[in-house]
Amino acid sequence: MASSVISKTPQQISPADSVPKNLSRTPKTTSLKSLVKEPETTVQAINEQTSQSTPFTEDDLIKCWDAYTETIEEKVHLKNTMLNCKPVLSDHFKFEVRVHNSAQKEVLLNNSLNLLKILRTQLKNDLIQITIHVDENMEKKAIYTSTEKFEFLNNINPLLTKLIDELELVLD
Repeated sequence: MASSVISKTPQQISPADSVPKNLSRTPKTTSLKSLVKEPETTVQAINEQTSQSTPFTEDDLIKCWDAYTETIEEKVHLKNTMLNCKPVLSDHFKFEVRVHNSAQKEVLLNNSLNLLKILRTQLKNDLIQITIHVDENMEKKAIYTSTEKFEFLNNINPLLTKLIDELELVLD
């Protein structure tokens, strides 16, 4: 039997002969972008259709703010901050919250996405924006001594001095 092997000299071998025809020299890569097909025009059209911009008043904003405050029981710091610092409507759909300290600001910032989502849904307005400021003038002064407590209470109700005089009490 004769063998049908043809031998070529090194000068006769071409690069095409050494690589099988079904393989190419450059590897084929697949891009993730080519696998995901998102028509951008459809997404923009949907966003434009669902965008709401219903006008609202500051009273409406505070009602929704208070309603949300009543629903959060497990986040005590957030609830107390929202009870003590009410929003003030500044421009069209922007409102501002003035807090007492940076800890309250941090609590509101951490929960602002969920808060804005609920406010936007309740007020039917997707353009609502929040700004949070620490107001140094609002910072509460801590009352420690009995004299400071008396002065604080006396400022609230000056009749306290009259009561102490009538009962002939001595303050320490």
